[in-house]
Amino acid sequence: MDMPHINPVGLLEKPADTSESPRRFSFRLRLLAGFFVLLFLLVTVASTVTSLGRYCLTTDAADTRALPHQ
Repeated sequence: MDMPHINPVGLLEKPADTSESPRRFSFRLRLLAGFFVLLFLLVTVASTVTSLGRYCLTTDAADTRALPHQ
């Protein structure tokens, strides 16, 4: 019995006598999972942008009054 293997190019080579197993999850379930991943990424980016925006708007890098004068 020959086993499937990965060739040097990175492609899966399967012997002719093997069959593929069906996908374990339905299209609707995979679509729902993709939606949640996309939602997670959007919330992560939005909260990062909001946090950095609030930080940049509330700090003044040019204000040197608190530094000791020499």
